Amino acid sequence: MKIDFFVINLDRSPERLAAIQSEAAALGVDLIRVPAVDGKTVAEADQTALDRTGFLRDHGKRPMPGEYGCYVSHVAALRRIAASEAEAGVVFEDDVRPLPDLLPVLDSLGEADDWDLVRFAHHRQVKRKTLRQLAHGRELCATYLGPTGSAAAYIVRREAAGRLADAMLPMRLPYDVALERGWATGVRALDIWPDLVAFGALSKTSLTQESRRYGAMKLPVWRRWPTLLFRAGDLARRIARTARLPRTGA
Repeated sequence: MKIDFFVINLDRSPERLAAIQSEAAALGVDLIRVPAVDGKTVAEADQTALDRTGFLRDHGKRPMPGEYGCYVSHVAALRRIAASEAEAGVVFEDDVRPLPDLLPVLDSLGEADDWDLVRFAHHRQVKRKTLRQLAHGRELCATYLGPTGSAAAYIVRREAAGRLADAMLPMRLPYDVALERGWATGVRALDIWPDLVAFGALSKTSLTQESRRYGAMKLPVWRRWPTLLFRAGDLARRIARTARLPRTGA
């Protein structure tokens, strides 16, 4: 399987680009840079990809500028994959460090057509179902619980990238939450565990850079009932999706 490798990087973060380029080059990987959108520079009136009412309803928080920039940057990366000649594209955020097992594991992933999108960076460990074994002790999995957090590293088939980009718009959730909702986007969204990347020394800052403010963006409890109903429905759909998936080589 021919794979292109993309990295999302802000113009003001050349040191992060240099760091991940060096790590990737050591594995024989050439990175294609996708210029990131700095959400702080986009006026609220110009956030045309955002459904603000939908975001408040489904996520229960006010959107932050960095979340918007992150979202549209990743959608741009999906469009690049859809327009490429490779069979699939990997998207990295620039604060990760690809691990030495990356390429052989992706080679083994490509041996079967049972996925469209596979994430291989996570912030949370959750109950999951192993669908098949991959190289170097990795497993292709579907989750029973979530969100698991992080859109820092994932692979998308070219044939799915365009329709995934379309399905992700408008923005009603943070990108990492929306990305794993294959039951909503119509793509076969799965995960690899253990991860194929580590978070680098520069990961304390990110495309959002607003972690200290995140809790303050929550709506009052009485306004979050629609969010709770949305999450309950999403959980039921996630569990049903995972239960239906066959184990092909676990």
